[in-house]
Amino acid sequence: MARPSSIEREDEEIREEIAKARAHGMTIDEILALLREGYGKDFSRSAMGRHCQKLDRLGQKARRSRMVAEALARQMGDASVSRMLRANVEMMHTAILDLFMAGEDEDGKPNADGLAALQGNPEGLMLLSKALDHLTKASKTDADFVAQIEERTEARLRREAETNIRREGKKQGLTAEQVAALSAGMFGVKK
Repeated sequence: MARPSSIEREDEEIREEIAKARAHGMTIDEILALLREGYGKDFSRSAMGRHCQKLDRLGQKARRSRMVAEALARQMGDASVSRMLRANVEMMHTAILDLFMAGEDEDGKPNADGLAALQGNPEGLMLLSKALDHLTKASKTDADFVAQIEERTEARLRREAETNIRREGKKQGLTAEQVAALSAGMFGVKK
């Protein structure tokens, strides 16, 4: 594993300042000048270039993940909480699949990236196991949430149907027994 760069070993405040400057479109030279003037820090241009490339890659991945989550959310159910949960679950599935796929190269040989990197790494395996556990629990929670919404909607519609049948039955001069029979037979509403 490569050792942390001179920038990665700096305080969080300086790394955040670099990230903000990069997010605002500053060039490498402008960021170097900012750090020299504001913090008295002098980094090599190549170290800053590598760090900015890393920030740019992370930014691209975050934007891509957000776009995928939003696209998935638009394609899924009606409840917005449910849609976002499903999108996140789907993204987690994709990330785990990517990890497994990165474990081997095109020839099927172990690759230093991905799953192969977890070999001999109990903490990484534990975190992956936890992610899978949370994914399963999130899916069950979502299914329970959807079932609750469906039950509430069905109960509300049943109450409305019963009320409407009674009201119309009275208008038509039907007896209580006839209204009850209509409710039970035609609309599945039982007392």
